[in-house]
Amino acid sequence: MPRYSTLDQLQLKVLTKAAALVTAPANQREVFDQFVMEVVAVADLTPHLRRVTFRADGFADFRPTGPDECFGLVMPPPGRPLTMPDEDRVNVRTAIRALPEADRPDLRWYTVRAHRPEAREIDVDFVLHGDAGPGTRWATRAEVGQSVGFRAGNSGYRPPSGGAVLLVADETALPALAAIVEAGAPADARIFAEVPSEEYRVAFDAPVTWLCRGDDAPGSHVLPAVAALPGPAPDYAWVCGESALATGVRRHLVKERGVDRRSVMFSGYWKLGSARV
Repeated sequence: MPRYSTLDQLQLKVLTKAAALVTAPANQREVFDQFVMEVVAVADLTPHLRRVTFRADGFADFRPTGPDECFGLVMPPPGRPLTMPDEDRVNVRTAIRALPEADRPDLRWYTVRAHRPEAREIDVDFVLHGDAGPGTRWATRAEVGQSVGFRAGNSGYRPPSGGAVLLVADETALPALAAIVEAGAPADARIFAEVPSEEYRVAFDAPVTWLCRGDDAPGSHVLPAVAALPGPAPDYAWVCGESALATGVRRHLVKERGVDRRSVMFSGYWKLGSARV
């Protein structure tokens, strides 16, 4: 089990407290498990969604902190073996930067779509965007037998008991949204999903308002839809997807609807114009 330095522990506490001032509190963990995992299955669910199943002994004892549990996918450079970062560092990005450049892996964050501890497996759903970023580039070429790294993260969905819930996602946050719905989101939760086209739609066991933006900017369709919601403001909101979408909805809820900023969990999974996941 990693033992973090006093400085690393202090930095983690400071970052956690700072985040709690501007967003809803996340579900935290004290130790960030890290190990190598192997691809054991690959299946295309839709033209843009690929499910990869990973197996590792570490998944037998792994415990997600919430339904939208995220983890760091550690991918080796093309043509190089996998070199894992120092597991005794809380900040995995700092640990990766300390590695020799030729062996430095890429890191991207994804949702644990399903966890089967008895089989030592997890499922991860990748939204494919060709070669737009290291994560989608790896997933597009994923094959059984490949090895990549797992670095534990935490989860963000933590609504209070009772009260109105709003869930907003774009295509990159659909796996997390699906996991939240399956875990038992309130039956009366208002759910919005903004996607590029109908091809990105997936089945949900809950009513979802689907918004196809086409070539319009992310958030340009879901923000007016949220702004048009009748009745009182939600007591809790989970908003994830492209950076401008997430911050735009959050800003509307806080500035226009009077929602406490500590009742809005928001996260920018990617940013328009930057390398994608």
